[in-house]
Amino acid sequence: MPTPSTPGGRGPDAPIRSGSGGSGGRASAGAFYREAWRRSPRDFGYMALTAVLLCTLYFAFPAILGIGGLGSRDVLNPFTLLLFFVALFVARWLGQFEKLRMSWADPRPIRPVDWTPKWQQNWWTRTGSAVANPHYWLYLLHAVVVYPLAAIVTVGAGLLLAVGFLWPVVAVLAYVVAGTFMIDTTQVGSAAGLVFLALLSMAASVVLFPLWLRGSVLAHYWIDHGLLGGFRAEVLEERVAGLQASRAGAVTAEGQALRQIERDLHDGPQQRLVRLRMDLAAAERSFEKDPERAKRLIGEASGHAQDALDELRALSRGFAPPILLDRGLVAALEALCSRSPIPVGLDIRLPEGLELATEIQRNVYFTVSELLTNTAKHAGASVAGVYLGLLVDTAGTWFLTVSVTDDGRGGASPREGHGIEGLMGRMRALDGELTVSSPLGGPTEATARIPLGALNGVPTPRT
Repeated sequence: MPTPSTPGGRGPDAPIRSGSGGSGGRASAGAFYREAWRRSPRDFGYMALTAVLLCTLYFAFPAILGIGGLGSRDVLNPFTLLLFFVALFVARWLGQFEKLRMSWADPRPIRPVDWTPKWQQNWWTRTGSAVANPHYWLYLLHAVVVYPLAAIVTVGAGLLLAVGFLWPVVAVLAYVVAGTFMIDTTQVGSAAGLVFLALLSMAASVVLFPLWLRGSVLAHYWIDHGLLGGFRAEVLEERVAGLQASRAGAVTAEGQALRQIERDLHDGPQQRLVRLRMDLAAAERSFEKDPERAKRLIGEASGHAQDALDELRALSRGFAPPILLDRGLVAALEALCSRSPIPVGLDIRLPEGLELATEIQRNVYFTVSELLTNTAKHAGASVAGVYLGLLVDTAGTWFLTVSVTDDGRGGASPREGHGIEGLMGRMRALDGELTVSSPLGGPTEATARIPLGALNGVPTPRT
């Protein structure tokens, strides 16, 4: 079956990043210059569109808003107030478009903004709450003042480089067409001096071209990061809300697990032990009057004891299977896939010697076990696949990702009190998430992502 795809920009089998050795300043400058040339096509596309936007949207927007003429207006004029109110939403749109462009030019993330209206009574209050959200005003400041000024400086520097490269070409064309020099050679000493100056100007323009591109993009990135990004307090509030949801998920998952264990004990070993006690009591009463019957009852009691022991051993896998504790997660998943009633392909892409926290290994094992059980019982699948690997997002956070896919009938969805909902709670308890894609007709893919920093920090290989 096909290998599940890996989210993010890097494959899960990418090596663990380690600190680079101390390189000299010259090597770092050379690496930066080479990287600037490598990025130059994308940076040039960003700056070219910046120039177009500067001459159109970012020129028209302040003009329509009336910047520069407000001194002669009544600021409390209703039309002026309405114009500023509409400008808040236009600035938000422009800022989001700029963040989209910047994400294409520079992959480093900018903190998301919380646009939740502060007043939720009705549509009018939700719309009017824009004036109480500081992000709207920062976006307006960005669109009307900061971005146009930054674009004038960066685009202007690019125009100077273009002039430095093109003036010799224009001078040659003027001589060919008109037969006259645009520059008096006596002012630069001689014709050879003019040629040297022209070549020097063109060479300097070419050499500085990637540095101008990279520097301009970085300048716009940090401006966008400061004005268009969310506040750190908002990120912390979201983090607190996520931790509260994780704690609630842990409590829910624990309660569901305890109820499941209670049902399993009641329906399995407890019934066997009750039957065992009854058989032993009957055998005791028949021991003197009917030895053959007593012998038969003791044999049945022995069978019930063996069945109860097997059920207790099977139930103990729900706590921690011995193979997981003794040989690790990979060996436990291999044994789990081999016991499945349908063929299961296993694709492991973890760095050699990677150590994971015991709690992460245990939860991944139980998640895969539950998903494979659902696949075998309810999906009607003929084959399934399990994928386990690492990925790192643009913020540098490491995730352990595990996917279970099958070719069954599909239609799986999280419902309260069912297995998938419990698995989602289990993942939330680890600050992770479980997503399920299961259209009717299949295929079904369930993917869990667990941030390794939640319990064990950034993974490092054993030395």
